[in-house]
Amino acid sequence: MYLGEIAAIAAALVWASSTWLYGQCSHHFSALQLNMIKGVLASTMMLLVMPLLPLPELHISSKYIGVLAVSGMVGIAVGDSAYFAALKRIGPNRTLLLESLAPPLSGVLALALLGTSIGLQSWLGIIITTLAVAFTLFQVRTSATMRDESVSRSGIGFGVLASFCQAFGVVISHYALVEGNLPPLLGAFIRLSIGVLSLMLVVGFIEPKPFSSIIQGWKQLKPRAMWVLLAAIFFGTFIALWLQQVALKFANPAVAQTLMSTSPLFILMISFIKGESISARTLIGTLMALGGIALFFL
Repeated sequence: MYLGEIAAIAAALVWASSTWLYGQCSHHFSALQLNMIKGVLASTMMLLVMPLLPLPELHISSKYIGVLAVSGMVGIAVGDSAYFAALKRIGPNRTLLLESLAPPLSGVLALALLGTSIGLQSWLGIIITTLAVAFTLFQVRTSATMRDESVSRSGIGFGVLASFCQAFGVVISHYALVEGNLPPLLGAFIRLSIGVLSLMLVVGFIEPKPFSSIIQGWKQLKPRAMWVLLAAIFFGTFIALWLQQVALKFANPAVAQTLMSTSPLFILMISFIKGESISARTLIGTLMALGGIALFFL
């Protein structure tokens, strides 16, 4: 009954597990290069899996392919590149904090573009969950710490851009999946492949010799780093994007985006399981988020 919501929470958990994996590999490649690598490999994985799944007879309208193409170009080519750029400049915590802007943006865009509205209780859930994530991640720093850690303005800008592109891509992808009645994995493949193809067409104008740099960077990867990157792509792009499309097909885009934005809380839970200490602020924020999430299921 709550397939979309459950898929969104599962996607958040998968993203939490893979975010720090991407963080370990991000210094080997530029943001655009890393985006192309994960796009090409994850698209190949999807292409190999789709023939093994029972797919209904499809009559895909070019209209919905076009919508998914725009979603891929904005949400993946631009949005994911901005995400990786933010990740390199301000780290995973601040990047995920800025991504908490995406749920309310998704609600506003869904209302403006699709005329899709949600009830007061769901809006309350969005607000509580978003504030809980922000409250948990925003740690008060001492003046000495702040002197040592200058926050990159460009990193913040990339983080905000990533949130907007993610929200826009989520909303129009929801429209294509629902109105076009497309299987989630097929929608994910169209969106990802077109997104990475458009990126490959323009990257040469942004970076000098990007493809030779990718080959050189790949050769310099140690075996462990290579397996870490492949694991991040498998879970963080292939599995997570598939789950995201399931969530968008069966849930309101603002609700789905809100639940998927809880990935930072899963990161903190994973840290706790690994034996790291959890502050009272983290515990309170997590409980607030769980309360906000519960509103979607009541």
